[in-house]
Amino acid sequence: MMKILHTADLHLSEEAPGRWETLEELVNLAREEEVSTLVIAGDLFDRESAAEAMRPRLREVLGGGGFQTVILPGNHDFKAYSSGLYFGDNVYVIRDWREPVRLGGAVFWGLPHEDISLGRLAGRLREMSFLMDPEQENFLLFHGELLDTFFSRQDLGEEGEQRYMPARLSFFEPLPAGYILAGHFHSRFAAWQAPGGILFIYPGSPVAVTRRETGRRKVNLVAPGEAPREVTLNSFHYEELTITLDPFTDQDPLAELDRILSDLHPSAGVLLAVEGLFDSSAAGMSETEMATAIKKKTAPVCSGEPVLNFIDVHHILEDDLFKKFRAGLEETGHPPELKREIMEMVIRAFKGVKQCS
Repeated sequence: MMKILHTADLHLSEEAPGRWETLEELVNLAREEEVSTLVIAGDLFDRESAAEAMRPRLREVLGGGGFQTVILPGNHDFKAYSSGLYFGDNVYVIRDWREPVRLGGAVFWGLPHEDISLGRLAGRLREMSFLMDPEQENFLLFHGELLDTFFSRQDLGEEGEQRYMPARLSFFEPLPAGYILAGHFHSRFAAWQAPGGILFIYPGSPVAVTRRETGRRKVNLVAPGEAPREVTLNSFHYEELTITLDPFTDQDPLAELDRILSDLHPSAGVLLAVEGLFDSSAAGMSETEMATAIKKKTAPVCSGEPVLNFIDVHHILEDDLFKKFRAGLEETGHPPELKREIMEMVIRAFKGVKQCS
């Protein structure tokens, strides 16, 4: 049975070795799953010069996989393919929307990147529908922005406000194809059913390119007649981690940090924020010493400086007026969670008064 491994937005660069490691992981996965075709739906390279420098290595990585590779030019790397660079005997680049790649029983059509309006793209797809043979197993590769979906500009990587190949799901309805294998949407795996039953799939970037691409990365495994399958990778990714310190528990905040870090995936880069209230007397260290200890513990896994917004409130906890208020609050019938919220509100009010005095 034909199987296709679908990815996009690798953004290979000499300055980012982790992205090459991800490509090698994808090749190994393709072998393990015995796929017939690896589809890269745009932005294999981060820029044109990267393709010039890296194509010998790419031939080596893709050449021994035992499968075919089909590449669609994206908005970052479309100029790299215009000169007809050779990427290997088993690597095919879709350079013209009228000229598909035929591999076995599958026909891979594509829309190489170009500066095209919404209306022109809709017309282009109608023209393409007349070229497709409905008796064939047709796939369309697309690298652009699906306007029907609810995501932010940040989900598309470092693209600013410019729109690339904007389309609507209804544009794909005339196509006698089973799948739209798409790229350009970085943040996560997402799929929609277009009118006519076509499945439109963004696999998300297989490796984090920006800090907004959090969580384990995925690729799309397609076998015609079956539902697409998300496959989770071991590639580099970001994890947002927020720790809230609580002065009303006996828990050692640094021990809790150790526990949380021990559960992280080894390929994760942590985006850490520490907030909440901190009792320096109970912890036996100052606010500065706690900040230094947190930075030291997280340095091996943190991507950039942690955001430290915790507040030392030991003077307030020792204040006679606050102690009296706390004792009265404990005698009420309020649930423990509500008592905790009230105490935190009062502490912050005390802190504000002290700062203004």
